[in-house]
Amino acid sequence: MRDKLKDKNYFESLINSRYKSMDKSLNMLNDGLIKDDRILSVKKMMTYDCLQIIGAKYSIGAASSQELKNDISNGIQLLNEAIVDNKGKIDAGNKIFLDQYYVHIHQEILQYLSLAYLLDIPETDFNVLVNIIDRDNISDDLYEFIIKARFPDRKQKRAEEYDTDKSVILKVYDKLRKATKQSDKNEAAKLVKFFLEKSFYHKDMNSYNSHKSKANIYSGYWSFEAAAVVKILSLDDSSFANNQYYPKDLVHFNN
Repeated sequence: MRDKLKDKNYFESLINSRYKSMDKSLNMLNDGLIKDDRILSVKKMMTYDCLQIIGAKYSIGAASSQELKNDISNGIQLLNEAIVDNKGKIDAGNKIFLDQYYVHIHQEILQYLSLAYLLDIPETDFNVLVNIIDRDNISDDLYEFIIKARFPDRKQKRAEEYDTDKSVILKVYDKLRKATKQSDKNEAAKLVKFFLEKSFYHKDMNSYNSHKSKANIYSGYWSFEAAAVVKILSLDDSSFANNQYYPKDLVHFNN
């Protein structure tokens, strides 16, 4: 067990319930039993189910790399079908959508990118994820940092468009973003450590306080993005390896 807040039975129950829910939804979709105006929402719910399954499996500590790869690949394919026609982008009104994701969508895409890199999924699947971001015309420095680790020749199309005074995304991930631009690895490690200790667990995150819910919705609070940054930069994580949010085994997964 890697997680300390819940036991093995809790996570196994969550995993089983999420698989059953996804199977039910998939069967209903295939049989045409979902109304057209709900199809995208149902598929979007399934993409989050995939992340919960992966988080819970990591919390238990029993999943193989191939098993996790299959889960993330399935989630990416669903994401490709669910995040279309500006779904997930900030609605500014009058049919105008900003080239930015809502906070919860940004976090989910970041988790998918981070896991895709950490698990070294096939290039075809990784490309699907990149194409979703490009299709939505999203330009995000942290996204690009992870993508370029897999595709070094990629060029970022333009600068970020976040409101520097109001953006929750910039505020929460500030130290992690700065770590990716730091030439001194010791300083970069300090920034990651600060992010994990002070910034990662925040009230706007998808799973905030989920461990307190009476429903079975907690899959673990894991900062896959911090792990991806550490692995890409080859940082010494000894000063924060035991942080409760840091999935250290994914950093050294292939070792």
